[in-house]
Amino acid sequence: MKKGMKLVLIFFAISLLASCASDGVILPNMVPSAEKTFEVNEQGTVEILGQDMITEPTHWLYVECDHWSGCYMRCQGKINSCKKVATDSGLEVDYIYSRAGSEK
Repeated sequence: MKKGMKLVLIFFAISLLASCASDGVILPNMVPSAEKTFEVNEQGTVEILGQDMITEPTHWLYVECDHWSGCYMRCQGKINSCKKVATDSGLEVDYIYSRAGSEK
């Protein structure tokens, strides 16, 4: 009986950890008729074109999604530019977190 209970607990723990492992990263869609204003790097960060990626901070835009733990878009550039990319892609921004603090 104890071995069966341990097996059930191990299975439950693995299932829980696997469901929490999803990072919920959302990538924006490029609007076909609009000019290209961003690109996505290898790490999945949206980089705003024409802005200095060395000095601009990274922001996390938490957006509406169906995932139970929420979804975010990581973006490097000015906050207003990151918001515009998200809204142009049809994403509804809940709040933004960055080194300067968070905002709605």
